[in-house]
Amino acid sequence: MGEAGARGPRLWPGIGLRWAGPGCYHPRAGGVVRQRVPGKEEDMRRALLVAAMAMMAALVAPGCVSTAAKQALYGVTGASPRYYEVKSLGGPTSLDRFKAAGVEAFDTSPMLGAVPGSFVTQVQAAVVGKLAETRMFSSVGKAAPGADGLLIRGKFVDYDPGGSALRAVGFGVDPFLTAQIEVVDAASNQVIGVAMVTGTVKSAMRTGPQELADGVAKAVKGLFERHHTKVEPEKRSAR
Repeated sequence: MGEAGARGPRLWPGIGLRWAGPGCYHPRAGGVVRQRVPGKEEDMRRALLVAAMAMMAALVAPGCVSTAAKQALYGVTGASPRYYEVKSLGGPTSLDRFKAAGVEAFDTSPMLGAVPGSFVTQVQAAVVGKLAETRMFSSVGKAAPGADGLLIRGKFVDYDPGGSALRAVGFGVDPFLTAQIEVVDAASNQVIGVAMVTGTVKSAMRTGPQELADGVAKAVKGLFERHHTKVEPEKRSAR
C-alpha cells in the first residue's frame, strides 16, 4: 500500500503538503511533518474576521428584516413581563374575596445599591396603575389596605441594565429587572403567595427605568389575573 493509502500523515497530491488530520495542513520539510502553532496575533485576527463576517451576515440575511420588525413591535408594546410562582396563590378565583390592594415600595437592599433608587417609586406607581386597570379591586393604592384587602410587598433580587449598542441586530443582553414579591392577607398578616416577577426590555429604541418598571408591573398584573375571576370591561352607554 502506498503512502496515500497508509494511515497517519500522507502527501496531499500536487502541492507538497501533508495531511495530518481534519482541518490541519502542514508543509512538508525533509520528510518530517512539522505542526505549525498559530501565534496570539493570528488568533486575534482570525477571531476579528469571524466576528466581522457574522455581523455582515446578520445585516444582509433575510432574518434582519424580521429583527427590524420585532424591534418596531417592541417599541410599541414596551417591556415584556414574566412571572414565576414560588408559593402559589391558589386556584383561579382565590383572590376574588379581596376588595382592595395596597402596594408597598420594594426593598433595594438585597442588590447592595445596584438598583437605582429611582426604580422604587417608578415600580410602585406602575404596579398600582396596572392593578387599577384590571378593575379587580374597589381601591388600589400605595397605602396599606383595610381588613378586606391584600398587601403587595417585595424586594429587588436581580438587575441588568444591558447596554450593548448591537442589541438592535440581535447581539447583547436585554435589560431586565426582577423582584420577589409577597402577597399578604391584610386581615391575618399571613403570606398567601410568593412570586418572582420580571420585566425585560427587548426594544433597542425604548430603554430605561420606566420601561423596566412597566414590565415588572405587567408581570404582577398577569399573576393576579391568573387567580381572579375575569372582570368584564364596562360597557359604554349608547348616546
